[in-house]
Amino acid sequence: MLKVLLADDENRILKNLQNEIPWTQLGLTVTCCANNGLEAASFAVKHDVDIVVTDIRMPILNGLELCKKLHEANPSLQIIIISGYADFAYAQQAIQLGVIGYCLKPIDMTELIGFLRTAIHNIHKDKTVNDDALLDCIEEGCPETIRAAFLELGLIKDSYYVAASVGIHNVEKQIGATLSCRLGKHKYLYFSQTPFNRDAAVKLICFSSGNGGIGINTNAVSATKLGNAVHVVIAMAYQYFINGAPTLCENLVHSSLTDEIFAQLQKSLRTPDLLCAFLHTLQNADCSLLFNMRSAFRFYYLVYTSELLCSVNNVGEHHLYGFEQLASEHDNFNEVLAEILSDLKQPFHESYPTPQAAPSTFLQILRFLSENYEKELSLKKTAETFHMNASYVSQLIKNETGLTYSQYVTELRINKAKELLQTTALSLAEVSEAVGFKDYFYFIKKFKKKYNITPGQLRKAKTANNTAEK
Repeated sequence: MLKVLLADDENRILKNLQNEIPWTQLGLTVTCCANNGLEAASFAVKHDVDIVVTDIRMPILNGLELCKKLHEANPSLQIIIISGYADFAYAQQAIQLGVIGYCLKPIDMTELIGFLRTAIHNIHKDKTVNDDALLDCIEEGCPETIRAAFLELGLIKDSYYVAASVGIHNVEKQIGATLSCRLGKHKYLYFSQTPFNRDAAVKLICFSSGNGGIGINTNAVSATKLGNAVHVVIAMAYQYFINGAPTLCENLVHSSLTDEIFAQLQKSLRTPDLLCAFLHTLQNADCSLLFNMRSAFRFYYLVYTSELLCSVNNVGEHHLYGFEQLASEHDNFNEVLAEILSDLKQPFHESYPTPQAAPSTFLQILRFLSENYEKELSLKKTAETFHMNASYVSQLIKNETGLTYSQYVTELRINKAKELLQTTALSLAEVSEAVGFKDYFYFIKKFKKKYNITPGQLRKAKTANNTAEK
C-alpha cells in the first residue's frame, strides 16, 4: 500500500478526506494527518511518504513552503494541493514545485480521486517489474498472492486484462499496457486494468516486417482465472503459425468444423492412403478457420502417436511438450502437414536391429547433446548430424540410459537450468531460454516435478542462504 499524508489546519476537512476517499480500493493508506506544515514536513521526511495532500494556508509553514521543502528532499514525491483561493499565482508556483494537482475548496472528491490515480500511475510507471516473482505466483495460482503482487505494481482492481506478443516489437506502450513480463526471446505478457488499444495492435500487425502475433483477451479476468487467461493469450499470439502471416488474435479459433476435422482425422488414421488424401485436403484448405495453436498441436500429437507413424523404435520421440516447441521447429502449419506427408512415404513400420553402436559413438552423441542442449535438438536433426537413422539413435539412447531421446534432453536441460539458477543472476525467463526451453511455463512444471520446488522458490532459497551466511 502506498503511504499518504494529509495536511490541513481544519480537522473537519481532514475527517472528510479520511472518510470520503476510498483509500484502500485505491491501494493507499493514510499514515498521518497533520495540522500544520512543519508537522507534515517532519513526518514526510522520517516516514518515507509517497503522496502528500496539503492545504495552502496553514500555520508555521504554509503549503507552498511545505511543497518546496518536500520537493527538495524527494523530487519524486507526489504532491496535491487543496485551496480556497482560485489564484493563478498560487497555481503557477505549485506547478514550478512539481505539484501534480490543484483542487479548489469545496473539494470535488471525484477530481481529487483523479489526481490520486495520476499520482499512483506516476509512482508505478518506472517501477521495475520482478518478472520471476510475478510469473511464479501466476503459475502457483493463489488468488491472494496474485492480487497482492499486482497491487504492489499499481493494478488496484480485482480484475485484469491480459495480452501476449511473439515476435512483434514495441508493443507495451502502443497497446496501453500497465506492465509487461518477458517470457523469452521476443515473447512478452502484458497486463492492464483497462481494455488494450486494439487499433494500435492492428497497426503493429499491419506494419510488422517479420513473422509474429499478438493475442488479446478482450474481457477482464479475476485473479482466480488469470493463470488460464495467460495460457490462452499465449496460444492466441501464436495464431500467426497457423495463418502463415502476422496475426492479431482475440479469440481461439474453434467451431463445429474443427470438431468435424478431428472426426475425419480419426477415420483417416486407418491407412496411409486415407491419411495422405486427408492431409492433401488440408493443404488446400484455409487452416486459419479450422485450427488454433492448441488444436494444431493436438492434431500433430494424434498423428504421431497413431500406429501409422509411431513405430516401435520411435515411440515418444514426436511427443513434443507443447505448441511452442512445434512453432520453434517449423515455420508454419503447412510445413507440419508437408512433414507428415514426407514421413508417410517412408517404408511402413520399418524396423531396425537392436543398436550395437561402438561405445565411442554413443559417447559422441552424449557429448554433442551436452554441448548443444540450448539449441533445437530434434531427434531427426541429431541423427542427421551423425549420419544415422533417427529410430536407431532413439533406441540407442533408450538402451544405454533407460530414457527416451526426448526425456534425456529434457533431463539435461533441467539439470543445466538448476546450475544456472545457482550460479548466475539470470532471470527465470532467461534461464529457460538459455537451456533450450521455448515454453516458459512448461519449464517451471518440469523443474518442479524433478526437484519438488519451482525455479523461483529455489532462487529465493539461495538468496536467503547467502544473506544468512553474510
